[in-house]
Amino acid sequence: MDRWFRALASLKLTVVLLLALAVVLSAGTILESMRGTEAARAVYYAPWFFALQGLFALNVAFALIERWPRNRWRIGFALTHGAMLLILAGAVATALFKVEGQMPLWEGQDTNLVFRSSDEEVPPHELPFRLRLDDFQMDLYPGTRRPAMFRSKVTVLDAAAGGERAAVIEMNKPLTHGGFSFFQSSYQLRDGREMSVLSVARDPGEPVVFLGYTLLVVGMIVVLSTRLVQQRNATRSGMPGPASTVVGILLAALLAGAGGAGAAVVPDAGDVPALAALPVVLDGRAMPFDTQARNAVWSVTGLRAWPGVDPVAMAFGWVLDPQGWVGEPIVRVRADVAAVAGLAGDRRYASFMELASNQKLLTAISEARARSEADEKLAPIEKHLLELEERLVTLDEYFRGEALRVVPATDPVAAWGTAAPVTNAARVLEVERRVREAPPAHYPTRAAIARELCYNSARPTRLAWIVLLPAAIAAGLTLTRDRFRLTWVAGAGVVLGFLISTWGIWQRWQVAGRIPASNMFESMLFLGWGVALFGVVSVLLRNRMLVFNAAAMAALAALLTDLLPMDGFVHPMPPVLSGTPWLAIHVPIIMISYATLALVTFFAHLVVGVEIFAPRRRDLVERWSQLAYWYIHVGSILLIAGILTGSIWAASSWGRYWGWDPKEVWSLVAFLAYMAILHARFDHQIHAFGVAAGAIAAFWTILMTYLGVNFVLASGLHSYGFGSSRLVNIMVAIAAVETAFLVAGWRAVRRRVKAERSAATIAA
Repeated sequence: MDRWFRALASLKLTVVLLLALAVVLSAGTILESMRGTEAARAVYYAPWFFALQGLFALNVAFALIERWPRNRWRIGFALTHGAMLLILAGAVATALFKVEGQMPLWEGQDTNLVFRSSDEEVPPHELPFRLRLDDFQMDLYPGTRRPAMFRSKVTVLDAAAGGERAAVIEMNKPLTHGGFSFFQSSYQLRDGREMSVLSVARDPGEPVVFLGYTLLVVGMIVVLSTRLVQQRNATRSGMPGPASTVVGILLAALLAGAGGAGAAVVPDAGDVPALAALPVVLDGRAMPFDTQARNAVWSVTGLRAWPGVDPVAMAFGWVLDPQGWVGEPIVRVRADVAAVAGLAGDRRYASFMELASNQKLLTAISEARARSEADEKLAPIEKHLLELEERLVTLDEYFRGEALRVVPATDPVAAWGTAAPVTNAARVLEVERRVREAPPAHYPTRAAIARELCYNSARPTRLAWIVLLPAAIAAGLTLTRDRFRLTWVAGAGVVLGFLISTWGIWQRWQVAGRIPASNMFESMLFLGWGVALFGVVSVLLRNRMLVFNAAAMAALAALLTDLLPMDGFVHPMPPVLSGTPWLAIHVPIIMISYATLALVTFFAHLVVGVEIFAPRRRDLVERWSQLAYWYIHVGSILLIAGILTGSIWAASSWGRYWGWDPKEVWSLVAFLAYMAILHARFDHQIHAFGVAAGAIAAFWTILMTYLGVNFVLASGLHSYGFGSSRLVNIMVAIAAVETAFLVAGWRAVRRRVKAERSAATIAA
């Protein structure tokens, strides 16, 4: 009996189960990409997978009993393992007792039925009260049909609770009554009538799961704190320990968590600055024409600026002289699309006329669009064809004078929808000057226009990497010798780069009127900012290695954000993302966790590199593997905190804290992978090289969470990629190099261990 008890409580079983759960979950996302959602759910809800989770729960429970804290050093252990049991218990309660479904309501209709499935054989759930839809309202972004917010004005009809109760249900603002929560889900407009579709949920397991999540975060912080205290006590003889650096970084992270145009006509050079500041509306947002022009030129040409032509002059030129520009080769064409169009193999640009008159190309685009509208999986070339269609549509709108919508002096909602074509720069500027003399309330202020023009011209991401790259070089030169001037240059550069990144995020926040966290470009801003934040903490703690590491990685993040073909345009926030504080909390925390684990990966590569090229430098191996180990603790705490805040956000928006979305699943896979490393290291199953190799392998789960869901799996709700399948090939190539690197490190470790054993045998 004791043998079975010890086996079920063993850390070896814990590591095996953590890895097994990670493998099964990741396999489920791959199946979903290949065969659809039902195939993935067949895995997630399979009896054998429930059995695997049950075995994991037994392992956690037996470990908790066997290692119940007999002193203060194990309080964190009890909290974390008790929290895991709470999370699993809450999940069981959700699976067994949750009521979830849809309640469609036409205006004036009342009902008490919740439809749990589209299958007519599944009977609806009857509520003990009724809900009546009095009015459905939808706000639009000015000048568009894009919803900014939609809401349902309802009346709860409950005789047991005292009669009628009026309420309003909006996105992220649910109604709770009688233990049930009602969420604004979607809507339908049919024959002049309006239907509101509400999601309805009652989940007794949700508070248990959230309590477990919270205790898990607290427990992991306690575990880290006790380990750091033990490490400090063990190193009081004078050896430098990582405690101060790790605690400083954790506190900082937690605080942060709260060629030319030819004969085509362009406007006069003297008019360009005034045109750049011209208030226009695009995608439901007022902005200077400079922003719209930059986005249009990038969209059509794939370049931030066409050589020799200002973006404002080029875009306004399309309006002034469509006949002159229609034959200019300015439209970006991919190689596979050029082959379909019959263009020369080395052609990367073609004219609007050349493409719009190519019947073979138009037929291919039409077929790709039909497959897209039928929700069929598209081949890469079909995606490229649809991208080209978007470029042609954009350019056509400018040629027809429909793209430039000047902010009117009258009511913005009414006037923006029917803007007159603009064909004369002087006339436009004269009208704008007159409106400025007595601007209406909705008109953008000069300060707002100037702020956005400053943001556009400054390009903070470019400024950041221009400053951080020399700082990284200077920091690298200080590693071999402590040079005061270079240390000062490195520190000042890191601090300045961080301030530039902070200023850039703040400016974009002001321009957009929301936290910049809605697409990949904006999430990359927080990634670079988070690494730069670590750099500032490292400067304050005078850790030269970490300063170099953070400066190099922050420079790389800013460089990639600046140069990769990502959509940097400020788009309106979808209703589900607006009106919730959890977006501003979740995104910074999760991105700083990625930044922390990226630092771990850097030190892990150093460890493997030393094992290969300088195996006798055991001091470096131990120092860097220790840093990697401590940062895994920090990154894992932030990662689970990010999962917690994301779950709360999902519960407040959709009524479910977990929906098996691929990005959710891969976040959990990443957490399980790093937990396996920590448990294996604590149990001495792995040592310095094992921690390093595991950290390098585990970081690929972060890459899959951040990039792979979009570009490898191409599935799920969290889609904000920049649409290039080339990234997949790059990831495969890097994975091959990493594998070869780890194999070389493993062989080097084997040779070293064999040599040490031989030397010990001879000495004996």
